Amino acid sequence: MTSPDLSALSGFPGHPEVRPVRAPGPGPEAAALRDAYLGLLKLALCDLTASTTVSVGKWEDGTVTSRELGGEQLRVRAAGMDWPMQGLTMVGLNRLDDLQRCVEAVVGDDVPGDLIEAGAWRGGASILMRATLDAHGAGRTVVVADSFQGFSVADDQGRLSDVDFLAVPQEEVRANFARFGLGEGVRFVPGYFEETLPALTGERWSLIRMDGDTYEATWVTLASLYGGLAPGGYVIVDDYRALTECGRAVDDFRERHGIMEPLEDVDWTCVRWRRTSDAPFEAVPPPASAPTRTQAPERVGTGLPRSERELELTAEVAELRAQLARAAGAAPHRRLLARLGRLRRRS
Repeated sequence: MTSPDLSALSGFPGHPEVRPVRAPGPGPEAAALRDAYLGLLKLALCDLTASTTVSVGKWEDGTVTSRELGGEQLRVRAAGMDWPMQGLTMVGLNRLDDLQRCVEAVVGDDVPGDLIEAGAWRGGASILMRATLDAHGAGRTVVVADSFQGFSVADDQGRLSDVDFLAVPQEEVRANFARFGLGEGVRFVPGYFEETLPALTGERWSLIRMDGDTYEATWVTLASLYGGLAPGGYVIVDDYRALTECGRAVDDFRERHGIMEPLEDVDWTCVRWRRTSDAPFEAVPPPASAPTRTQAPERVGTGLPRSERELELTAEVAELRAQLARAAGAAPHRRLLARLGRLRRRS
């Protein structure tokens, strides 16, 4: 197995567009201190405070491995193109910057409602939402909705349900909030979206951040939450361009419900729109052509992904063992030839 050439990503749209990996310095004014705090927090959530970080990837054969990134390769993390081994979010700096601006906009414009993230992984984006609210003295509640068990369905990018790395228990996510001093004003909604989000219908929202990936999860999230989004509130769709199912669900939902507010690009994959209407809203079922639910096999816990060097060494050990086995099998044959040679000399 050979590693993908990370330098090939330099031509990918998100790579050159990512902003520099740095935080603003503090100043004596309250606003400068707030910006410095949130800027440093975003680096920490992405695991970009050191000169190197560790990236996790899934191969076509299903193998999950890790590798170290440094130097120019850090742009891959900053652009939200990889899975962090230690970081608390996959979304990168551009999406975090935009999320902060959206939170500040709904607070500054006094848009009513709480904030929700549907699909939180380790909680990094929700942590930033809570920190931004606290930094601006805004109460509100941040709702964190996730299965906290990983994926339950197969999608068109491979079996993410098989990747134990993506399953983060609720207790671990809650501890991540507490470690940053952000444990208050957070509400957890555990369970698969089709089982939990319909119960939130009717609640008021100022921001809905969606990272459910699949067609079904995306549709259920919008059908359950969009009717409660206040005018001036945001819908943020993390994987609109990266995952075909997700983008198609958003397009189908907007078309079937007559949502005309324009989509705005956040980065190479994420889009958002800001609701302008408070017209009555009643969600309709997805179209008949929508993908159907496919139950995935039970995951087997694999612990932390092995590094690519570990896999290379494992392959080398296997080859050495094979060589030893072949040599052991050839040894009796060599002894027989030697014995025949001695017999010939005697004759």
